[in-house]
Amino acid sequence: MAEDKVDKRVQRTRSLLRTALIQLIREKGYDAVTIQDITERANLGRTTFYLHYESKDDLMLDHHADFASRLTLRILSTEELLGDEPSHQLETLLQELADHKQVYFALMRSKDAQSIKTGIQRQMVENLLENLKIAYPHTEPNQPIDMLANYIVGAHFAMIDWWLSYRNEYSAHNIARLLHQMRRAAIRDAYGQSS
Repeated sequence: MAEDKVDKRVQRTRSLLRTALIQLIREKGYDAVTIQDITERANLGRTTFYLHYESKDDLMLDHHADFASRLTLRILSTEELLGDEPSHQLETLLQELADHKQVYFALMRSKDAQSIKTGIQRQMVENLLENLKIAYPHTEPNQPIDMLANYIVGAHFAMIDWWLSYRNEYSAHNIARLLHQMRRAAIRDAYGQSS
């Protein structure tokens, strides 16, 4: 019971710090935000901040751990791989990205962006490999399966980045459909199925 209280306090403190960071990014951009800004906005002391995080980047990574987890689970489910339409969850996730574009760009353009992106992509590739094996248990693709998974995941990142950077006229629904169609085409081609 006492451990639950501690966990809830830790969760609450981290939530306050994450919320403060996101608000400040929207106001002045990631690079301009200081730890002092974050702790003042969260109404917490610097000592409390350092009990939970080593740096502003560490806090940003924690904020995006949940996003990365949802990205790997939502986009790459077996149901969506085989379905005719993209899942509503994919559209919802894309809309969240569009709504928090500044946060996405802060993460993807930060000095640690490559290691963050690599970690997220690795999770996504592992999940996709598992789902492809479940979706096609008795069929081998006509190309290395890890190459296929890395291609699809890389294309997801490139397309999302392109959309958020340059093509605001496309809705989350449109992008979800395009991602789904391209992913399905690559998978079907690799497994020798007609579109």
